[in-house]
Amino acid sequence: MTGIHQRTAPTKINRTDWNDLITFLGGTSSDPQIDATKILLAQGGSLLSTWRYASDLTKMDAAKVAGNIAAAQMQTNVLAAIIAAGGINRNDVAAPHHRKAFAAYQSAAQTIPKLTWTKVVIDIEEFDLDNVYDNVTNYRYTPGEAGYYLIGGAAMLYGSEDGKGFHVACYKNSALMKYFSIAYPGAASTFPQGVGSVLLYLTNTDYVELYVYHENSVDKDTSPGQIYVYFWGFEI
Repeated sequence: MTGIHQRTAPTKINRTDWNDLITFLGGTSSDPQIDATKILLAQGGSLLSTWRYASDLTKMDAAKVAGNIAAAQMQTNVLAAIIAAGGINRNDVAAPHHRKAFAAYQSAAQTIPKLTWTKVVIDIEEFDLDNVYDNVTNYRYTPGEAGYYLIGGAAMLYGSEDGKGFHVACYKNSALMKYFSIAYPGAASTFPQGVGSVLLYLTNTDYVELYVYHENSVDKDTSPGQIYVYFWGFEI
């Protein structure tokens, strides 16, 4: 159960108080040590998702209040019972985890100088869940949160000489990190392409970029487009 941690109860509440809690939350129990977190979660996501923002139980249906105890007092009793029993504490409830992801591609041909590692201009976003991919200035992805990320990309040249290498790689913090692919066409190729993906650990300040390199005797243009030159990544 994501974000919920079982706590060792420092004290035990009596059966009457616990049964009041169970009744208020719409459940039944013959065991006063039943896990209150399961009952809370059974009430629906609204309580869990708003707990960390200091919402209280007033959002719950007042009709669930047992007996003649006032709603406000019952809510106080419920909160106290949960804490005393070592159940949910608002610090134990993590925010729902939002996974990061982006995908983008190149819209126009870019000249790649010979024998020079060159950053690929990836300027059209397909999606960017957190608006952290820079498709205007630096053409880089900075997720802003530490974690493990699968990063992938592809690039294609418009023409290549016989046997001349074409390299596609992932740069991390402006330095070569891992190759996506290395190709050496056996004959002159109209559209050599390299494609691949790598798994990386990124800190909150790390960034990644798509770079290419070729060994032709003259500069070469990329063959742009959504299916030819692209860059993507997501948190795992």
